[in-house]
Amino acid sequence: MEASREIFWQIPFLVQISLYSAAVVAVLLIGYAVYKRYQMWMLGKPDNRFDNPGGRIGEFIKIGILDGVFHRRFFRDPYPGIMHFLIFVGCCLLFVGAGLDFLNHYVFEPFHAAFIHGPVYMYLGGLWNIAGLMVIIGLIMAFVRRYIQRPKRLNTILDDGVALLLILIVVISGFFLQGFRMIAAVPESLGLQQPEFYVHPEWGQARFVGFWIASMFSELPEATRVLWYQILWYSHVIITIGAVAYIILAWEKLTHILISPVNVLFKTSRPKGALSYVNLETAETYGIGKIEDFSWKQIFDLDACTNCGRCQDRCPAYLTEKPLSPRKVVQDLKTHWLDRSPALLAAKKTKAKAGGNGESSAPAEASDGGGKAMVGGVITEDEIWSCTTCRACQDVCPVFIEHIDKIVDMRRHLVLDLAQVPETGEAILKCIEARGHSCKGTTLTRTDWTTGLDIKQLSEDSNVEYMFFAGCAASLEERSTKIAIATAKILKAAGTSFGILGAQEMCCGEPARRLGNEYLFQTLAAQNVELFKSYNVKKIITMCPHCFNTLKNEYPQFDGNFEVIHHSTFISRLIDEGKIKPAIVKENKITYHDSCYLGRHNDIYEPQRHVLRSISKLPIVEMERSKNNGFCCGAGGGRFWMEERIGKRISETRIDQVIETGAEIVASACPYCVQMFTDAIKAKGAEETLKAFDIAELVAESLTSNK
Repeated sequence: MEASREIFWQIPFLVQISLYSAAVVAVLLIGYAVYKRYQMWMLGKPDNRFDNPGGRIGEFIKIGILDGVFHRRFFRDPYPGIMHFLIFVGCCLLFVGAGLDFLNHYVFEPFHAAFIHGPVYMYLGGLWNIAGLMVIIGLIMAFVRRYIQRPKRLNTILDDGVALLLILIVVISGFFLQGFRMIAAVPESLGLQQPEFYVHPEWGQARFVGFWIASMFSELPEATRVLWYQILWYSHVIITIGAVAYIILAWEKLTHILISPVNVLFKTSRPKGALSYVNLETAETYGIGKIEDFSWKQIFDLDACTNCGRCQDRCPAYLTEKPLSPRKVVQDLKTHWLDRSPALLAAKKTKAKAGGNGESSAPAEASDGGGKAMVGGVITEDEIWSCTTCRACQDVCPVFIEHIDKIVDMRRHLVLDLAQVPETGEAILKCIEARGHSCKGTTLTRTDWTTGLDIKQLSEDSNVEYMFFAGCAASLEERSTKIAIATAKILKAAGTSFGILGAQEMCCGEPARRLGNEYLFQTLAAQNVELFKSYNVKKIITMCPHCFNTLKNEYPQFDGNFEVIHHSTFISRLIDEGKIKPAIVKENKITYHDSCYLGRHNDIYEPQRHVLRSISKLPIVEMERSKNNGFCCGAGGGRFWMEERIGKRISETRIDQVIETGAEIVASACPYCVQMFTDAIKAKGAEETLKAFDIAELVAESLTSNK
């Protein structure tokens, strides 16, 4: 006789029908709730997130495996990572188990093809018991985290505790129901005269949690056992239906289950480092000043946010006491959207009835009910300008929310629609517009750094393999010119065929775009692309990660498709190919700082370390926050040129982290980082014990020592 069980034992047929009817109603209600929410999402502007469906689905499956099943992003923070893994995987297994039970009984059994019996019955029973225990342990960890540990990033509300408690009761009542069924059930189909717990104990032992509960109550009279089984069955079903009803009514919990995975499917297909493109000729507004000016996907983002606070824990602005919290920005925008939606939907419906295009005619100054505009009110200007666009928030977000686009879009509104920009930022934008570079007050020219180096200019001879795009800082700022000189010496030592634009070189436009002046950026990008093509440029070497990211990831938006190589990658390649042979000369303890725009924006982490290992006698010391968990220097997002007047200086906070390693040299591969650290080291009074260098400077020095 094979192990199996009878579905709905001792449960009247009418109750069975009622249960499935309730399930159908629940599905319909969930569908209606999603439809109503869909109307609210569609208040946003069009956004093509259906391009390349095959690629999207493939990426979704890959992310689902890495981040959904294996919790790649969650496990960066071990305790909540383990907690979420236990709850998520356990619930998934229980859900699959319920589905298999349904299919086995209603689809396969009528055709004599039932498969949940014998060893399968026992093995699956054991697996689902393990899944239930995973959920219980995970929920206990969640209660401890929310109500005992109480980390600052969590915004705990009553709904959180209710949801956790409902799930816990459902799982525990399920275990008790299983236990009492073992000591009460006498399936007629098996011809048993006594409960399966007594006749075939090994059947129950596979379901070890239920078996343990059954063993504690096995001495109860038979009538009592059956009565308690029925009480537990009805209680379990009622609680489960109640939990489902709560999920439907408390939409915030439904979004976590349904919306977040869909948000991953619709994540941007742009390169990680590229901002969104604005068609300046057709755009009604250049930036985002009202909630309905966001795209539907940006609004969808707001609903997908799980309010977990991981972004806040990684944000350098927040951690240095700036007013910005990426979590709070998203949640505040969501609240504003929810407050505005009824009026916007009504206006859209009225316009549609009047034969208009269906777009909202709501007031331009969108109010949250307290008279606040979205930009400058709901989201303050200090929040908007505090962002360094370092991507730490997006890199850690488990549901791939796109924070940077929203912040830059609001900057575009301030700069282009309202002509409001902080004074120091405005000065740099004017400098770029008037002089073609971002180095206000410099007395250097674009070619001063080349003195004595015998470097070709493309205007004289464009028959070279690479164009060396030095960038504004390395050409025109005294500290950074040393990096340009060192890089040029390395290229010449390797026999690389390269030339520069010299006096014709202009800013790539990156600071203008991050500061919100999309018009100025596009003007520069178009001019540069035309200039590069006039010299038949195919390959570009650049030292600045910001230039690198812009030329590589954003110029293709303007038909500028070039092979762009960062100098750290190129130097690493030269070493591997034996074209340069640096001497191992450094006896100092070296740590490496990952530039955000080289690391998180472009996933380049190893070449720099390979280069440093080629010149250092000691192992490279890693900071606690390194690679994709690295901490910003504070210069990104146009902040390099803006006064840091709120909270602690980000660069000095990073230098504190450097000092903790005991390093004597902090190396980077970015002129902004080197300059920020040079100033921070002085501010800390650590000039005698700590120096900041670009990796090119260290390699050039080692080549000189090797002669």
